Amino acid sequence: MSVVQVVSAIGAIPLFSIRTFFPAFLMALLLAFPNLFPGMADDAQAVETGSFFAKNWLLILLGILSILEFIGDKVPEIKSVIKEAEPYLKPASYLAVEMGLVTEGGSEVLNQVQWAGFDPMILLYIFGVLAVYTLASLRKQFLDFLEDIDEDDNMYIGQIISWLEDSLVLFGFLLLIWAGITMVIIYGIIIALFVYWRRKNEKKLEQQKIGCSNCGNKNAPFAIRCSECGQDQTIIFEIGTLGQKKNELVSDLVKHQFNLTSHRRCANCAEKLPSRSPNQVCSACNHQLFDQAALAEFKKRLNRKFYKLLVFSFLIGFIPIIGFMVSAVYANIYLFAPYRKYISRRGSFATKIFIRILTFFFFVLGIALGFIAAPVYCAMRYYIWKSKFEDNFQP
Repeated sequence: MSVVQVVSAIGAIPLFSIRTFFPAFLMALLLAFPNLFPGMADDAQAVETGSFFAKNWLLILLGILSILEFIGDKVPEIKSVIKEAEPYLKPASYLAVEMGLVTEGGSEVLNQVQWAGFDPMILLYIFGVLAVYTLASLRKQFLDFLEDIDEDDNMYIGQIISWLEDSLVLFGFLLLIWAGITMVIIYGIIIALFVYWRRKNEKKLEQQKIGCSNCGNKNAPFAIRCSECGQDQTIIFEIGTLGQKKNELVSDLVKHQFNLTSHRRCANCAEKLPSRSPNQVCSACNHQLFDQAALAEFKKRLNRKFYKLLVFSFLIGFIPIIGFMVSAVYANIYLFAPYRKYISRRGSFATKIFIRILTFFFFVLGIALGFIAAPVYCAMRYYIWKSKFEDNFQP
């Protein structure tokens, strides 16, 4: 095993922990067409024609899988499924590629890459597989954390993270060519910062819980009643847009119950509800989520928001492009999200595809006629999601 292969194995770890197929495609492309990449020697030679990595069908297959992976990571319904398997697929993909570099003569190309390195070790690939699995598992925890904050990606946080990850894999691969160890250090720092932030946030959430005056049970700061004994809580904080604790105390209990329900929390003890079904009972306090009165109040308050948003969308729609985008994002967060939290992912997938097409059409229309496109677009989306929500209560 050469030094550059050692650095290849180490430097590829963060790339495969982010994506399963894209790094493999880039690696195969490098070995088959090294002159396409910066940092290569002018006389760099590709692997032999008969080599596994030089086969056109493999490049095409990896390219197609990379595109599917790229698209799937942008769709929350698909992403939520594949992320469960990624911690196992990514180490397998990493091992297959790195073992291929040893057995298929890829070292002839790798020896001409300007990488930094150190003495190789025989257990390097075992370390690499374990490292990819660990980092991929940490990434999954990070995505789960983001999902708790913005489950349906209403604020497009998941989209932004996905695009950043795609860029990190692409430019990280080029960085790997120039300085393999540097790539490992950079990604290690990013992971370390995430772990620190995550632990700090978990500690903060635990510290925010308030003890019940009757039984001492720790409840969420938004809880109206204790989840253990049912005692009314004397201190109740408002819940923010991202589910965070606000510094203001609750003054309107009915409105606060609506806000809790909108975040898919129990309207009684404020515990997070795991299921997307509106026909459920809180496992902590046995509170019925939607009885007849709660359902009517929930829809009434959203209808009020809808009428206000129509006026807002019409006025801000006079600002070309930006007005339409602001209106769409605002509606996504404050108007559609409460309904979408109670619609199954399977039931909403086809609807979201239709809405994406609808969004593109109205975005184009909004370039010149935003004051018309923005309110019409919001109205159509509102009634689509409202209808899907109401289907849950049909006999």
